[in-house]
Amino acid sequence: MTKPTERDHGLLGLVERIMRKSEDHAPVEAAADAAAQERLDPVVQADAAPALLEPQFSVEGPRTRSPSEMADIILRALKAIEGCPKQGFEVIVYGARPWNAMLRITPAVGQLSDAQAWRARVRDMVPLLREQYDVVD
Repeated sequence: MTKPTERDHGLLGLVERIMRKSEDHAPVEAAADAAAQERLDPVVQADAAPALLEPQFSVEGPRTRSPSEMADIILRALKAIEGCPKQGFEVIVYGARPWNAMLRITPAVGQLSDAQAWRARVRDMVPLLREQYDVVD
């Protein structure tokens, strides 16, 4: 048997994608037959992911957001933290390169004993988000 060339891997990947698309449209009986065959075949591992024969490339740079969109992202991240007040937090994003964010705590929060901790969380989030997002007006 000959060794597959790089071109063969691309062709096999194309065939694999076409087969997956045709399997998505196959009748339910065929899926039941395949499941029964997997149970009978001790060599097949159901948990194993299929090997992709094509190289996978992912080039992703920083995404751009407006200051209000970035403020919404930070506010949603804060609200996901347990103990976050339901109202009274405002996030202000300012600057461009590098951009920064500030947490404003309004009287709507009510009693809040750890305001500095919440501000510190925003200061900790900003460097991580700067790597992923650019802010543009």
